[in-house]
Amino acid sequence: MGTFTPAASGQASPAVPGEALTRRAVTVITAAIVIMAFAFSLGNVTRLCLDLGITAWISWLVGPAVDLSVVGLLTGMRFLSLHGYTDRQLARVRRMLRFCGVLTLALNTSGALGHRMLGTALVDAVGPVLLIAWSEMGPWMLRQIYSVCLPAASPHPAARPETELPGDLLARARELDAGHRAATGRPISRDRLREQMRIGRDRASALVAAVRAEAAAAAAGRLQAA
Repeated sequence: MGTFTPAASGQASPAVPGEALTRRAVTVITAAIVIMAFAFSLGNVTRLCLDLGITAWISWLVGPAVDLSVVGLLTGMRFLSLHGYTDRQLARVRRMLRFCGVLTLALNTSGALGHRMLGTALVDAVGPVLLIAWSEMGPWMLRQIYSVCLPAASPHPAARPETELPGDLLARARELDAGHRAATGRPISRDRLREQMRIGRDRASALVAAVRAEAAAAAAGRLQAA
């Protein structure tokens, strides 16, 4: 059975001012931190491996192996975050990303700490620490941007979402939305509805769009009656 999404109406969702610029800025800053950490690691980790007597060609591979792992994880997290995945759903990826960040920090600072060069160790820690921080903050910010922009997408009236969704799911969504509005004064979010109903992300988006369209139509009807 088909589901309703704003794109199905044939009209593009209205853009939120600053959305594209903000998303691009977060992405560029995160990428810059990754590149900086890569530059730190390439020199520091290679030198550490050589000091430990590891073969030269292997020494050049250790740092990039960790950094490329970070790049892959951040790229995946960015994509999933932009599509509304929650912290709980990204928990395993975030744990792996934290591990890679801590590993990068240890590899970058252990050489200087071993020679008791605390100032050098502090400088070497800048890149990895920022990498750890942005690996947490970047995806979170993208999810918040997504959450802010989602209500701006309104379905086309001709799409009639109520005819494209199962009646029992739509009735349950109306009930949960009404309870949430009564408790908080705000419409229920897609992620909360998805969690309570144990349904997929696309189906939750369609239900949220449907109940919000119904609520808007009801409010307009009350205003006209008044």
